[in-house]
Amino acid sequence: MQNFNIDINKGRIEFVDNRFYATENGNYVPSVTTILEAYPKDASYFKWLKDVGSDADSIRDEAGRRGSVVHELTEKYDCNEECTFINLHGNPQFKMNEWSMFERYVDFCTTHKPQIEMMEAHFVSEKLGFAGTLDRVIT
Repeated sequence: MQNFNIDINKGRIEFVDNRFYATENGNYVPSVTTILEAYPKDASYFKWLKDVGSDADSIRDEAGRRGSVVHELTEKYDCNEECTFINLHGNPQFKMNEWSMFERYVDFCTTHKPQIEMMEAHFVSEKLGFAGTLDRVIT
């Protein structure tokens, strides 16, 4: 059984919970996510785990799902794609908290008028010792 995946085109090696990217010199550096997973958690994290008990995984998973939905909405908005709360059948497509987060992003953009320089910008730095993807670079 193989516990890793090598993607030559992306210059990436993926293990179960870790990603490493090839540098121009042929070395590999970890992704930001890999580094953050290895970083020690402080006492407040363990207190939270104790407080929520067996619900910790579902809370984490729901927060991740919600973040992905809002990320996708804001990306579509920034690409000038139409974003609607109600689908073609007249039903809500999103949870209210997701749509509320999206509306705050729209308010931010309306107020500050940011210029998007890059979206989903991938970078690998041997000098800094890590790689990652920036959701957006704005001015």
